[in-house]
Amino acid sequence: MSRYETAPYKVLVKEDNFELRQYDSYYTAAVDEKSLNGSSGFSQIFDYISGSNDESKKISMTTPVFNEMGKDSVSTEFVMPDSFSEETLPEPENKKIRIKRNESRLAASVTFSGNVSDSKIRDYEKKLLEWVSKKDITPVGNFYLARYNPPFIPPFLRRNEVLIDVLRNDPA
Repeated sequence: MSRYETAPYKVLVKEDNFELRQYDSYYTAAVDEKSLNGSSGFSQIFDYISGSNDESKKISMTTPVFNEMGKDSVSTEFVMPDSFSEETLPEPENKKIRIKRNESRLAASVTFSGNVSDSKIRDYEKKLLEWVSKKDITPVGNFYLARYNPPFIPPFLRRNEVLIDVLRNDPA
């Protein structure tokens, strides 16, 4: 398992490879892109955490790398270490990078291994929607792709997830 700091969450429900999670708030460095193809956003944010910022400060790598998958765009986002706040994060030199506060939220996830493809993502989105429907949970917003491993990890050992924010409909 990874020794990297990860986005903070607590598992509320776990069934097979599905989870309902409560995420604490956290910051990301984000770049908007047109698609998941290529690595432009990843490279830009990697440069930022490698010192391409107004303090020339190196920032530790964390997990996962999130992609928010909107209708016409995709964001690539690195979770910032918990030791940083909005006031202490260095300003990116690249103006395409924005610092984003992610508020605490409830999310449903499904975990899978292997390579990531558009068809695989769509398949897991469908499975996740079926699971949340059975749980009487309402999905809200866009899907997210979360990738936890560097590209040199063999595909069968990779941890990937599709997530969506949700609202619980039960009185719990």
